[in-house]
Amino acid sequence: MQSNLSGRTYLQKLQTFTYGTLALPLLLFIYLYLESSVDRLEALLPAEYHLFAFIPTLFVCSIQLVWTTRKFESMRKEAISQTSFVKKLTLYQKANQFRFINYAIAATLSTIGFYFTNFQPFAVLFTIMIVLFSISNPTARRIVNELRLKGQEKQIILSGSEIS
Repeated sequence: MQSNLSGRTYLQKLQTFTYGTLALPLLLFIYLYLESSVDRLEALLPAEYHLFAFIPTLFVCSIQLVWTTRKFESMRKEAISQTSFVKKLTLYQKANQFRFINYAIAATLSTIGFYFTNFQPFAVLFTIMIVLFSISNPTARRIVNELRLKGQEKQIILSGSEIS
């Protein structure tokens, strides 16, 4: 991490990464959904196999989200235990990157399922992923709460001032 970093720059880097990981699955899904709404996207799998495609995808996405949440919590706790503020922020940044990469993978899996089947429950699964992105989006307040920052460290993140 840079030595002349500010709380504001740190937050912007986290948010840029978050939105960047969301962009590809979102754009791909929007394209496919629009194509299906004008009947230009035909299911590659027959209708009788849609549920057979959806259930394993739902299972894999669920397992991945549970695993991601547990791993993120473990990485977050490791960050909290650090005495160096910069080290805390570095580990927290890695934990967030891990979380959002895995959210993007799950969103992409649901998009692929939608592509093969044009089955609406895949759209619901994708929507759930977007909601997870939204409620996990890094904000200054979330960083302070998740890292349990106090005093000057809290003020640096909330005010966006220089990290010393």
